[in-house]
Amino acid sequence: MSFYESSRNIWLEDGHILHAECACGDDEWQESTIDLNDFVGNSDGWFVWNGVNFSESAGDISVDGSMLTAELNMIEEGTRGRQGLDLNDRIGNDNGQLVYINKDD
Repeated sequence: MSFYESSRNIWLEDGHILHAECACGDDEWQESTIDLNDFVGNSDGWFVWNGVNFSESAGDISVDGSMLTAELNMIEEGTRGRQGLDLNDRIGNDNGQLVYINKDD
């Protein structure tokens, strides 16, 4: 199940650790975290799944709903402007735990 529809109080710590209270049963909620740096990278100014450490080359990182946004650095210099990544594409809620869903397997 996509994390956003079954989570509340979503926020980022240090620009890459996603926090949420996730539904885990009838009217039960559990705090959970997942480090987005383990699954999201920066490829010349674009967010990419199955990358790592996007936050090391990003600025003004935020999450709004299920959207992760940031100013991502390009290889040469500068940024491509504000980029977004829908976390619902690969982050799920598995019985109260935020999990990465690898769609490349």
